[in-house]
Amino acid sequence: MIKAVFCDVDNTLTSPITRTIPTSALEAIQKARKNGVKVFVATGRQTRTYEEGKILQGIALDGYVAVNGQLCYLPDDTIIHKAVLDPRDVAVILRLAEERNFACCLVEVDKLYLTAIDENVRSFHEMIHIPYPVVTSPDGAVNRDVLSIAPYIDYATEALITPHLRNSKIVRFNPFNCDVIPRKGGKDVGMQAMLDYFEVPIEQTMAIGDGQNDISMLQAAGVGVAIGRCSPEVMAAADYHAPEADEDGIWHTFKKFGII
Repeated sequence: MIKAVFCDVDNTLTSPITRTIPTSALEAIQKARKNGVKVFVATGRQTRTYEEGKILQGIALDGYVAVNGQLCYLPDDTIIHKAVLDPRDVAVILRLAEERNFACCLVEVDKLYLTAIDENVRSFHEMIHIPYPVVTSPDGAVNRDVLSIAPYIDYATEALITPHLRNSKIVRFNPFNCDVIPRKGGKDVGMQAMLDYFEVPIEQTMAIGDGQNDISMLQAAGVGVAIGRCSPEVMAAADYHAPEADEDGIWHTFKKFGII
């Protein structure tokens, strides 16, 4: 029996075309919670900020696994898990960004901000339909708690950066940027923190996602669901392939597994 569901946001809850959440998904979440199933979002977004959390406003959830698992909190804003980057990795990413002239988005507990706006930044924000965060200097970031950094780089530059990281790893869900997170972090880690808090066995969970940054939680959950147009790697990590959001994928998945 499924007692908890962890659902990615972009291209999972949201339509890949309209970037909105279909009514069927909202109704499925509401009905699942009425049936006693806990529903969480598990996203790369920093949902505590206006820019990235607005899409979830008004949706009743049991908690948020944000920033690819580095920040987990309850609807009353109680933080139950936080993991930060090694300051040495923060420093090396910012140095490489300056040397190679690419923009970064730094994510802290209460804010996120860009170091610059370039073509990759524009393409990313056009893709996911969210406003730009403030652009500001990252001076002093190495002395603060940085949850993740998103360099706006291609795959080739990512491969060049990876060997310089001491205690971090890179996850990605789109071609325009990637996320540098703690080596022992990830959505699966955030999911487990939530399950420990609510005392739900991982065998009684479902995780739904479409991106490479979702693979760890799809593999860890009792039932992993790949949704929509995802890569072969995501498909291989899942137990079931659901239709995409525009085809009522969340509703059909909840129905199939007896959640609603």
